[in-house]
Amino acid sequence: MLGLGSYRTAWFMCHRIREAMNPATPGPLGGESKIVESDETVIGGKAKNRAYAKKEPKKHAVLTLVEREGHSRSFHVANVKAKTLREKIVTTVSRKSHLMTDELVSYTSVGKEFANHSSVNHSADGYVRLGGFVHITHQKPAFLL
Repeated sequence: MLGLGSYRTAWFMCHRIREAMNPATPGPLGGESKIVESDETVIGGKAKNRAYAKKEPKKHAVLTLVEREGHSRSFHVANVKAKTLREKIVTTVSRKSHLMTDELVSYTSVGKEFANHSSVNHSADGYVRLGGFVHITHQKPAFLL
């Protein structure tokens, strides 16, 4: 459609066009009677998987906020402490939202700043409760079933 010479060039241009269409200052996620889920993970290699590296690759913490039936945003964070997570969550999510998290202690104080806060306890095999209303989107890994 763009009349470019190669698929690779078209792919590159389409991504640039999509990026240019994003608003410069996006609005907050969530809002009144909307649900926003928050979860964090650590991304990085393992010592046993390195081929030639002398030391283990550094792991990086990533926080993702997902508005149900809406948008999502991910952030690289220095750590998963309450102060660090709070900074990203309160500047990205409307405080009128219902915040859903897992049992990480860092979310306890942050959750008090929102209209509602619910959590699930993964360590007790909790992934869903309240008839499916409160859940975090990831599922129990297949090898644990």
